[in-house]
Amino acid sequence: MLHIVKSSPYRDQALTLCLNYIDQDSVIVLISDAVLAGVDSSEWATRLFTGNHVVYLLSDDVHARGLGDKLHPSAVMIEMNKLVSLSVEHVTQMTW
Repeated sequence: MLHIVKSSPYRDQALTLCLNYIDQDSVIVLISDAVLAGVDSSEWATRLFTGNHVVYLLSDDVHARGLGDKLHPSAVMIEMNKLVSLSVEHVTQMTW
């Protein structure tokens, strides 16, 4: 299942709810303010990058927030075309 998280984990519970529903086959894409969760050494990065699921961050949103060199080493940045490909690949999707 593809999970797309849009809001900052410091603003609402969307990422927490997402993490409650993921399994090992889940793919998480952080966009907009949700990319803040990918900052290395943060509580959120620890929770995101310890499982067996894949976590992507939309590169335009990472760069817009000046986070390029502050991300967890396991964070994988993607372009919009990869997000579109992931949407095509995953029939079931949830946007948080």
